[in-house]
Amino acid sequence: MTTEEQTSTIVVDCLEYSNPSRERFLEWRDGRVGCVHVTLAVWETARETLSVLGRWNDLFAENSDLVAHATSAQGIRDIVASGRTAVMFGFQNTAPFEDDIRLVRVFHDLGVRIVQLTYNTQNSIAAGCWEDDDAGLSTHVGRQFVRELNEVGMLIDLSHCSERTCLDTIAESAAPVAVTHANPLEFVGAEVELGRRPKSSEVLAQLTARGGVVGLSPYVRMLRHGIRTTEQEFVDMISWTVDRFGIEHVAMGTDFYTGYGVEAVQWWRMGRWGRESPVPIDENAPVVEWPAWFKSPTAFPTLMDTMRRAGFTDRDLALVMGGNWLRLFDEIFDRPAA
Repeated sequence: MTTEEQTSTIVVDCLEYSNPSRERFLEWRDGRVGCVHVTLAVWETARETLSVLGRWNDLFAENSDLVAHATSAQGIRDIVASGRTAVMFGFQNTAPFEDDIRLVRVFHDLGVRIVQLTYNTQNSIAAGCWEDDDAGLSTHVGRQFVRELNEVGMLIDLSHCSERTCLDTIAESAAPVAVTHANPLEFVGAEVELGRRPKSSEVLAQLTARGGVVGLSPYVRMLRHGIRTTEQEFVDMISWTVDRFGIEHVAMGTDFYTGYGVEAVQWWRMGRWGRESPVPIDENAPVVEWPAWFKSPTAFPTLMDTMRRAGFTDRDLALVMGGNWLRLFDEIFDRPAA
């Protein structure tokens, strides 16, 4: 990192999945968020994903004073310098590739830069965190897709992957990989509502040893005390993760979402492949709840103030709030394509 980057913080939230609108973009501006990694697809086919890209193109045109599409770390810096928020495209599953390895480069050409190998369940590439039988990264399909993602310059995301998939992929990948939005299992405990989502210390140790980054989330279903978790307790988790795995490898990935009804949750949980969700959905409860101190991305400045009071320096904040992601993006996205 340059001295300038160490002293000027660009906030990068490496996973949000809100229903995009000008209201959301204004929240990013008010929270001084420099870049947001947004989800284009979970179970969508290639054709369906193209329609989502088309909608984003319209949103960029209609809100060009607030947001712009970024495909590189330098692009993020340039957009932030213009006073806007950079939007980076990602998938939370490999479904849009439809098992066609050539579509990796096609979607890269369309601006997709981050790809999660599997969303909770088993696919031809790897096992997700919901699987009881953890087959890990598949011998043929999975390894070839990892190599292809490396070659075109896409960041591999392991947030919803199984333990063995994470370890296999970290070992197989020629480039560092990421957990864009999950918390450390050792800190939050297996009793959290989504107990299969947090990452083991073994996964985080191996990921960070190879240059990867983990994005921490205030999503209540992955916090030790759920909705009762205080801002200071969240900062304690950041501090614990920094102490354990290094300040250069800890960042933010809030998993923040809003603006959806229960139908969206049903889609995320079971797509077209099931008639009922493996994780129960209470249709009478709110779609999602957030802690009182993080009701929207406008909360980032207050969170940073709490981190300062806890002993984080300006350089620490620059790294955790965005610098670590920018370093990884520089390394991954600018890899020369084969």
